[in-house]
Amino acid sequence: MNTKRQKKLTAAVVLLSAAFFTAAFLFYWKIYRVEPAFSEAAYELGEPVSSDPCDYITGTRWSLSLARLDLSEVDGKRPGSYEAVLRHGGRTFTYSILIQDTTAPRIQPKEGRLYLAVGVQVGPEDVVSAISDADEDVETYFVQDGQRYSFLTFDQPGEYTMEVWAEDSSGNRTRTDVEAVADMPPDLEGVRDFYMIPDSRPDYLANVTAKDDVDGDLTGNITVDDSQVSLDREGVYELTYCVADGYGLVTKEQALVTVASPEEIQNMIGSRQISRRDSTILGAPNLYDAGAMEEDNLEEALSYMRPALVQLYHEKPNGYSAGSGYVMEITEDTVYICSNRHVTDKYDNWDVFFYDGTKVAGELLGSSNRYDVGVVVVKREDIPAHLQEQLMTVHIDKTYWMGLDEQAVDLGLERVDREGGLLHVTTGSLVKVKQDFEWEDRQDHTEMTVALEHGDSGSAILDGRGNLISMAYAYSTDPTRYWSVPLDAILECYEEITGRKVFVY
Repeated sequence: MNTKRQKKLTAAVVLLSAAFFTAAFLFYWKIYRVEPAFSEAAYELGEPVSSDPCDYITGTRWSLSLARLDLSEVDGKRPGSYEAVLRHGGRTFTYSILIQDTTAPRIQPKEGRLYLAVGVQVGPEDVVSAISDADEDVETYFVQDGQRYSFLTFDQPGEYTMEVWAEDSSGNRTRTDVEAVADMPPDLEGVRDFYMIPDSRPDYLANVTAKDDVDGDLTGNITVDDSQVSLDREGVYELTYCVADGYGLVTKEQALVTVASPEEIQNMIGSRQISRRDSTILGAPNLYDAGAMEEDNLEEALSYMRPALVQLYHEKPNGYSAGSGYVMEITEDTVYICSNRHVTDKYDNWDVFFYDGTKVAGELLGSSNRYDVGVVVVKREDIPAHLQEQLMTVHIDKTYWMGLDEQAVDLGLERVDREGGLLHVTTGSLVKVKQDFEWEDRQDHTEMTVALEHGDSGSAILDGRGNLISMAYAYSTDPTRYWSVPLDAILECYEEITGRKVFVY
């Protein structure tokens, strides 16, 4: 009985096993089994690489859903051969994905008649509106006489044909010819740098003009971009001027805006880093200061300082009286001129001849009894505009002067004539800044070896950097010695006469 049951059980197990393996075999081959659909695939650059596993293997829909595709090594934005990996159960399939670029870039020229500026570099991007290509690395260039150029410049107005090429990293190239007219761009004139104290309100367009050969005056079309400028905070900023003509040709110029304290700006003037002739300066104590040179050169210093020198002249029936002077201060309406009292006090009215020969009426303002100092004034409105642009005041560095005593400092003077030339030049050196003097109530005077002649009275005595040291006064004999009014005395007497204090360093 047991034997029969065992035989029946064994037969059942065999049947069940056969059924299981048959089912598993059918499941694998009919339901689970997948095969690669390809080993290599090619895509055109810009064409999306399929991320659907169903495109990579074949099988039942249920089995395909178990696949996991890895495209992390495939860069669809660059030509090349890459590897894709698909995993299905315990199997791994690899595929070669070729990204190829066989399409040349497309060049779209600008519409309408194209105008370019003479003398300005032009790149391909200036003459075409767009370059289309799936490759992100496209080089554009010009070809002229068989040579490649990144830029072209047209030196003369005229009509030109430009050969424009676009080439991608796979070597696909496209060419197009672009017709253009080269014309002169507008001219911007009067653009200057600005130096100003905080919270100034500059007129950026003052004295700035624009003109064009075809359109004429374009001053009204000038725009100023001051978006980078902070007028309430010290710093250096950039200002951009822009003007366009009727052809769309644009001229741009940059200027710097420096916002600084009055002392900083004045020190830049005093060291001749900036000048009102070249820049717009707002808020400095003395815009007209001649400044001092960094290097000592007496000949150059005297020549540079001539716009601060004058000759005082008074004609009378039986002759004339003349003397020298120099510009001490320039205000909004008045030019103040220093000379000797023994020159200025002779007459209430003087002809003032400036360094270029311009004659303007002057009037005695007053004189001092302490030192031989007098002041004559001229109305600014009587001075021609071109001369006002050139005038400057003597440079007064009292700190430097107070450190002098008996140093061998080169000194000199120049005396201007009435025709715009020089009457007399003499040089020498400093003997002593303050020396005992028997005249003028025994007030100390500056002694020097600068030989004085008749008419030198009132001349500015300058050193080799352009600093005012003293004012020519007189000479004594037996032995011959040459004397001048010290700088501190000039300043004290000037304030006494005018009620004004000049700026000193």
